[in-house]
Amino acid sequence: MASPALPTDDLLSDIFLRLPEPADLVRTAAACVPFRRLVADRAFLRRFRSLHPAPLLGFLDHNGFHPALPPHASAPAAQAVSLAADFSFSFLPACSMGRGWVVRDVREGRVLLDRSPEDGGEEPQVFTEIAVCDPLHRRSVLLPPIPDDLATAVEHPLRLEFDRWCEPFLAPQGADGGDPEDETSFGVICMVQCKAKLVTFAFSSTTGEWRAVASLAWLDLMAGLGGSSRSPAFSGRQYARGCFYWVMDWRDKFLVLDAGRMEFSIADVPPGCHRRQIAIVEAGEGRVGMFALRDHVADGAVSLHYTVRRDDADGSNQWQVEKIIPLDPGFRYYIRGAMERYMLLLRFPEHLSLAGVHVSSSAEMEDLECFSMDARTLQLERVCKLKHHIMRGHAYIYTNFPPSLSPQSI
Repeated sequence: MASPALPTDDLLSDIFLRLPEPADLVRTAAACVPFRRLVADRAFLRRFRSLHPAPLLGFLDHNGFHPALPPHASAPAAQAVSLAADFSFSFLPACSMGRGWVVRDVREGRVLLDRSPEDGGEEPQVFTEIAVCDPLHRRSVLLPPIPDDLATAVEHPLRLEFDRWCEPFLAPQGADGGDPEDETSFGVICMVQCKAKLVTFAFSSTTGEWRAVASLAWLDLMAGLGGSSRSPAFSGRQYARGCFYWVMDWRDKFLVLDAGRMEFSIADVPPGCHRRQIAIVEAGEGRVGMFALRDHVADGAVSLHYTVRRDDADGSNQWQVEKIIPLDPGFRYYIRGAMERYMLLLRFPEHLSLAGVHVSSSAEMEDLECFSMDARTLQLERVCKLKHHIMRGHAYIYTNFPPSLSPQSI
């Protein structure tokens, strides 16, 4: 009797693509040499990553990288990445006193950092030095400065958070106009809020050049909204489904940047949402979702409202509540960041203050906990406990695949 035919490489590839989790693919590659050869193929890995979103492995803040710890589902991959990567960014050029590199954005395994110009002198400099890094493979690209002929469009810039004048951030994959098959190409957007207008520049690693995009006068952007005559200010950048969102400082409005068309617009924040306690995420079926913390004054309870934006055929949209998730009493909660389908939630006892806590023992230093919530499952999962007692600034969620499945991104 003839032996049954062995599966072809194409059939095996189709089977491997259907594995539910990246960890399953890692175990498959370890089974034998032929399997490892198939899994290591760049074309196969590109297809796998397009079908399987990268898992949350941890987050970066001003204290460095915090990997997901057991029993979080991503803990094994997070541990592997933490050992292989350099999240201190020691491969970047050394900094002089007071000019340290600061993380400004994380996306698709890349990290954007900036620092004050070395020759800035005493006068405040609008633009910073920008570096884009792949910490897993310890590679970096230092971006050229924005040319003077483009920079002249900036007039009377407004000071942002942490004494910054410009906001650089990573563009989503493919938005830079490069080859979508080239996994090492990337784009950077730099936005400056001025007194009379919004000025934006875009950099493409494919061309190695900056260009001016999406500059618009506030009067045109805010036409028909009425209200204050002062220049609006937007903060708390978030991203989902090809668009960036900022919240206005004095109105329940979003500033929205369509990264594909490089066009700005204004949208409403859903009613009842505290504009500083929301997280925009990628819901299923190509939709945009939002988590919002809400306090119930009557009984002191706190709940997490998950709403999804439904886009109608006539171009209008509305937010509809999908689920209300009650949170454990006796704690305060704070949304620290969001990325792709994940939201990061900080929890600490009610008697502690978010601005600063007087810590008298190591036990108290363990009271701060970070949880992730996946918009796919709507389940809270503890990422880690934090030993430091002051939580300030933004936390940037880091998603990526295990080292064996992650090619160089720069």
